[in-house]
Amino acid sequence: MNRQKTIPKNPNVAVYPPSMDINRVVEEELDKCVSFLPYCAKPLGENSCPLNNPSDGRKSQDCLKLNDKKCNVECSLGEMVDLLKENGFTSDRIFIIDSDSNLFPWLKQKKQEGYKYLMPGIGCPYGINYALDYIGKKMGFSGCMVFIEDYDPKDPKNGVCKSPSDYLNMEHGDKGKKTKITEESIQLMRKILDGSIG
Repeated sequence: MNRQKTIPKNPNVAVYPPSMDINRVVEEELDKCVSFLPYCAKPLGENSCPLNNPSDGRKSQDCLKLNDKKCNVECSLGEMVDLLKENGFTSDRIFIIDSDSNLFPWLKQKKQEGYKYLMPGIGCPYGINYALDYIGKKMGFSGCMVFIEDYDPKDPKNGVCKSPSDYLNMEHGDKGKKTKITEESIQLMRKILDGSIG
């Protein structure tokens, strides 16, 4: 991250490769971008996502906003979907991760369809760290990765990014913890996509 040249250094975002001109991509090749968003981001509790179900909990790719339907539940996942759609992303260019093992085949397919960039890939630092080499070096994507730092020590039921084991436990099932794309991350992506960063 310390070598990023085209956007201000920010602990919530990494550009790969560091020399990538993110503003040029946004201005000229946004239609060559795909995005992946984190699983288990659907809200639970009193204002639960209407698409939570007994078998999968929140670990599904279902999202009303991806299907151009209204959702009245406050949801950071839905906010990010709205932002991407406002910037021309179609539903087939947005992947909500239900498992890490399903993400890589989707990215491989998108690469074969001619997509070149991730704008953004969003997840815990632990997930993105191990994925970045594969997505960048082996698959040939460039792009913007946004890190979720959603652990709140005052609320142990919130946040899946406390530790690598906490993150890995989420891969095997919905553990009931609430993943949240922070408002800071959403606003950062808003600035990147409207060209006001840099």
